[in-house]
Amino acid sequence: MDIRFATKEDNEQLLDIERRSAQEGKIWVVGYKENFFDRLKYYGNGSILLAEEKGDIIGCIGIAFDEYLVDSVPRKAIYLFGLRTNPAYRMKIARWLKAIIQELENRYGESEFDFAYASVKADNTASKKILAHMGFSRFATLDFYACPVLHRIKSTGVYVERPDMNRVRGLYSGMSGRFDLVPKHTRIFEPMIEEERLKLFTGEGASALVFDTSGESDFGIAKLSPGLRAFQVAGRSLLSPLARVPGMKERLRIWDVLILDYGTPRAARRVVAEIHKEAWKEKVTLLNFARDSTLGSLKSAIGPLSFKIPFDIMIFEKKEIPRKGRPVIWVPAL
Repeated sequence: MDIRFATKEDNEQLLDIERRSAQEGKIWVVGYKENFFDRLKYYGNGSILLAEEKGDIIGCIGIAFDEYLVDSVPRKAIYLFGLRTNPAYRMKIARWLKAIIQELENRYGESEFDFAYASVKADNTASKKILAHMGFSRFATLDFYACPVLHRIKSTGVYVERPDMNRVRGLYSGMSGRFDLVPKHTRIFEPMIEEERLKLFTGEGASALVFDTSGESDFGIAKLSPGLRAFQVAGRSLLSPLARVPGMKERLRIWDVLILDYGTPRAARRVVAEIHKEAWKEKVTLLNFARDSTLGSLKSAIGPLSFKIPFDIMIFEKKEIPRKGRPVIWVPAL
């Protein structure tokens, strides 16, 4: 077995593995990326390590480096993402994972960093066991709310713009005293602005920063629990053409609402309605919102037509990091 850095020539094989490697739980989710390396462009330094045997990729994991504010103190971090196993080697996961963990320790064990982190669906016990084996424990839980895009036509009075870097920097600097995992650097937003993937929605008493992940983080629903499956079937028959309820294994265009800041739920709903209007025009299927679970539900702000998917943020600390228990923010390229 060989451990090496992935190259562009590995892209198609890595994409095929991802399409065949659903994240399991009550909702099984499968990725439909166009370029497995896309996420690396948001970080100044990063790579993908893979395990290979006789020309077959057995598994892979991505590594990216950045700095985040924890209790308003800059901390150097390693972000682990894209942990995937070739389904043909699922029974040998312990073998390849042990080898790749050893390689990670050899390469980055002496690196100057404060913590490493990853995210995983809270009910994906297999992946959580893998991270626990690597020394990770739960840091926080982000509740993601996936909302089918609704056909809104009523005027909301909300202003829509493509923000420049100064505007984005101001949004995040204003959150550094309230949240943890706020990015210290704004370079993560440079590709988003350059490719015109960001929109800022501003209304009286509320605002939202929205990231168009189309082509980069498209996904499909591979399997649902019986209750959610019934909701999906009923929704597709009753709500169309008023809402884009996703079908099974359909490739879905997604907008991530990175920030939804509001004074009252009513003010938030006006901004959310405008996001739906813009998303409907651009043939987007789902809107993703996220909130630290300790802050309670987002339903009053975004409406009842959504389903919640909790993701655990898992962390490995080189040394214990002092914290005041602030909620975490959704890291833009998570």
